[in-house]
Amino acid sequence: MVPAENDRVTYRDGREALHQGQIEEVRDPGPHAVYRIRNERTNELQVITQDQIEGEPPEPGA
Repeated sequence: MVPAENDRVTYRDGREALHQGQIEEVRDPGPHAVYRIRNERTNELQVITQDQIEGEPPEPGA
């Protein structure tokens, strides 16, 4: 699945732990896409690549 704007994803940002956030913008859709993501815990904006996305986050309460 290729993530799109407003999708929630789990991703790596160079730190040890996985993070969760919502995609605010997709640049250059395709295999080399770049995403602007708002981190759910810290509310910071981060720019990551397709390779850093680990998948969809678990549903709350799961």
